[in-house]
Amino acid sequence: MDIERILSLIKYSDKIVLVTHQNPDIDGLSAMLSFALVFSEKKPLPLVEELPPNSQFLHGIEKVKIISEEITLLEPDLLIVFDAQCERRLSEKIRKVLRPKEVLVFDHHQKELCEPFFSCQPLRVIDPEAPSTTYLLYKFFKSANLPLSSPVAENLLAGLYYDTGSFKYENVKGDIFFVAQELLDLGARPSYIAKELFENISLEQLEITKLVLERLELLKNGEIALSYLTKEDFERLGGEAYLNDPVSLLRSIKGVKISALVKEIEDGLIKVSLRSKAPFEVIELAKKYGGGGHKYACGFKLKGESLPKFLEKFKGELEAFL
Repeated sequence: MDIERILSLIKYSDKIVLVTHQNPDIDGLSAMLSFALVFSEKKPLPLVEELPPNSQFLHGIEKVKIISEEITLLEPDLLIVFDAQCERRLSEKIRKVLRPKEVLVFDHHQKELCEPFFSCQPLRVIDPEAPSTTYLLYKFFKSANLPLSSPVAENLLAGLYYDTGSFKYENVKGDIFFVAQELLDLGARPSYIAKELFENISLEQLEITKLVLERLELLKNGEIALSYLTKEDFERLGGEAYLNDPVSLLRSIKGVKISALVKEIEDGLIKVSLRSKAPFEVIELAKKYGGGGHKYACGFKLKGESLPKFLEKFKGELEAFL
């Protein structure tokens, strides 16, 4: 991590825009907002396509601007991307309005072959061994000797807690608990974070989970769990932002090694979330379709596919993969 170069980029940039991947999650949002709070004197603009319902407790959430028709073009001196390393991982709505001069990336996903960001050669800070992007950002803050307030610490711990599945995923290793302790010492409240993330479920989220379980299909003697959601489900229940990761619930079923949730976002647009238990790595299956993520948690999207035809074909691929 080139601390001096990162700090120089920030210092000499008057206009800074912060973004994360499409369908933003708690890790990406927490990292983005933590940066906005630490460098508040630079008045960076956090920009997203939408906010998931479980993100309202994050400190600085009021600073976030939702992309709208009013925003026609933004030409920041510096664009900082959190929790994604390729331009194609950003929302199309956001990509259309950005023309940055420089790009900085903080990410912890498996490395991908990426095109230049908006014709820029970005400075990429990528560590696939980091358990979360907030963990990676904390390392940057600490190495740069930047003071951290309790709201920043709480955001960072929220991202770390979320992306490790409450410290139960395979990415929990190294000094992760030392980092968590340091964030606690700075004022982060783990019980508050857990309550906001996991004890604040909307009726829409429960209805989606109910549908996923009703359509659950177990393949290959119960080693594969597959379910799906239709565009009508999303239209009725409030969109993909309400989706609270039921694919991880499917992975938790006894005997299941791989779980998949197929989502028909709109006609001809399908997104697939994949989860697996070690040592079964599903990242290669996601990459086959141009997707990415982590070894055991990843996904991809397809255009021009009908849900029934894709489901039938994908069942065979899952069985052959395992």
